[in-house]
Amino acid sequence: MKNIQKPACCAALRAMVTIAMALLFIPLLSSCGRKQAGPAAGTDIVAVESSADGGFISLSPSDMSGYAAFENYDGELCFVDMTVEDILSLKEAGESFAFVATFSTCPWCNMILPALNEAALQEDMQVGCLNTRKDPAWTSNLDITGYDRFAETFADYLTYDSNDRLHLYTPHVFFIREGEVADEHQGALPEIEDPNAVLSDRQEASLEEIFREGFRSMK
Repeated sequence: MKNIQKPACCAALRAMVTIAMALLFIPLLSSCGRKQAGPAAGTDIVAVESSADGGFISLSPSDMSGYAAFENYDGELCFVDMTVEDILSLKEAGESFAFVATFSTCPWCNMILPALNEAALQEDMQVGCLNTRKDPAWTSNLDITGYDRFAETFADYLTYDSNDRLHLYTPHVFFIREGEVADEHQGALPEIEDPNAVLSDRQEASLEEIFREGFRSMK
């Protein structure tokens, strides 16, 4: 039996359809979500290609209204909700993206998130928000769903706690390039010991530059 070849026009048509479909989706890190803090955030969906077979993850803009750092902020925010499953799927698919482990009542998180957001705006990026208190039952960062897989995957960037267990401390920002950690930053600045300290302009600028370098490492 002769092999039946499909007409070239069919292949061309399929290619055109694929390109058209791709244009309907917004890449995770190509631009900020332009969302404001408040309960309304999280209503729009960002579709992110998550695997080589064309699968997509739907990510909602994060509601940052619970963060004291954004209480009186009415500007643009670049955070989208991410779960451990989302992070591992994107990483395993070789995607480039950034995410921060955080929760709203963490003082260190409130200290650094404005600088992270500003750096993301300047670099035209989005940041995944891994909320370690999203479920009221989670009283520790180690309680998040999928933590063991997360700790195994990012073991080189975590530290052991007093119970000899790899511990994810917040805030922790990861910059992933093509599935590999290109850069990361934990905490604020070494010189700051008080979690309730108000950053000076110099310290704010230092953090912004650290995060800008992280975003650039992904490109």
